[in-house]
Amino acid sequence: MRLYSRKHLNLLREITLSQFKLKDQSTMFGFVWSFLNPLLMLTVLFIFFSARMGEAIEHYTVYLLVGIVHYTHFSNSTTGSMHVLLSMRHLTGNTVFPKELLVVGSVLASSIEFVISLVLVVMIALLSGVELTRFVVMLPLVIALQVMLVLWASLLLSCLYVFVRDINHIYQVFLRILFFVTPIFYDLPFVGQGIAERVVLLNPMTHLMGFSRSLVIGGRPFSGGLFLFLLLANTSLLVVSIVVFRRLEPMFAEHV
Repeated sequence: MRLYSRKHLNLLREITLSQFKLKDQSTMFGFVWSFLNPLLMLTVLFIFFSARMGEAIEHYTVYLLVGIVHYTHFSNSTTGSMHVLLSMRHLTGNTVFPKELLVVGSVLASSIEFVISLVLVVMIALLSGVELTRFVVMLPLVIALQVMLVLWASLLLSCLYVFVRDINHIYQVFLRILFFVTPIFYDLPFVGQGIAERVVLLNPMTHLMGFSRSLVIGGRPFSGGLFLFLLLANTSLLVVSIVVFRRLEPMFAEHV
């Protein structure tokens, strides 16, 4: 696989910073909206589901918030990165450098908000009476795993979108389905045993949220075996996505 030079790493840093600064520049609330959005969703879900779900789930508010932060990061990052090759077509088509840096920069820019959001979740958990343990310092491992998941998905989506614009509509439908097959506002026993449980367990977001909830709410470490399995799976998929991206990269200039 191609190694990056110092100038490419500097370019990645500049792309990341520019994407982060420009992300909410045209909105009224600016950077604050990144946190208002999850809080508004938290309020709606808490009002409608706390009466039933909250009785069976300890610290339901924090439980909800962890799920919303994870899902929002995945949804926003992959959607934004899918369009980055076209939105930055002046770089995609007219300059010579590894084009995956545009996607990586977009993912890293959104991941800055993800990190800050999880820090705020920990603070809210502490203020809500959750007894934090030393295992909360393992959260960076969960963050790294989620960024890997988002990165390989974004690389595949971004190069597919260059050739098939309809993928945007299909992906929005997928995200709506993903919201309900991810245990954001319910726990696993809620779906019972059967096909619904198997679908939820096949969803990697289920386990990433579970890891964070275990560290923050449960005060215990997550399953090391499951973490290693997901790490190997996401590493393999990341390698595959980079190979696919680089195979298609020479054709990008003709389609952007």
